[in-house]
Amino acid sequence: MNGQLNVTPITDKQPQPACKFTITAMVSGFPVEISGEGRAGDLKLIIDRLLSIGAEPPQSSQPAIIAPTKAAPLCPAHGMPMKASRKPGSWFCPRQTDEGGYCPHKA
Repeated sequence: MNGQLNVTPITDKQPQPACKFTITAMVSGFPVEISGEGRAGDLKLIIDRLLSIGAEPPQSSQPAIIAPTKAAPLCPAHGMPMKASRKPGSWFCPRQTDEGGYCPHKA
């Protein structure tokens, strides 16, 4: 020995904790749920196998996550709430003017 201890920590030799997972799929129109424990690689193998036999992922029952928005500002000309523009953080008044165009107010 050269004066140094060559010791490997015991934590390096202990088995890694297995992850727990639940897979929900549709197989031939039937809902199927599979629960298990294993490594992430095991999970991927199971999903690949399910896909190979024609299983389909379930349809998401959650609505799309929409970022919270502040309350719509009021149009100074009409006193009505404005609508959100496609440009995040901007608003427009959807009311038409007497001339047939749209209200020019934006926020």
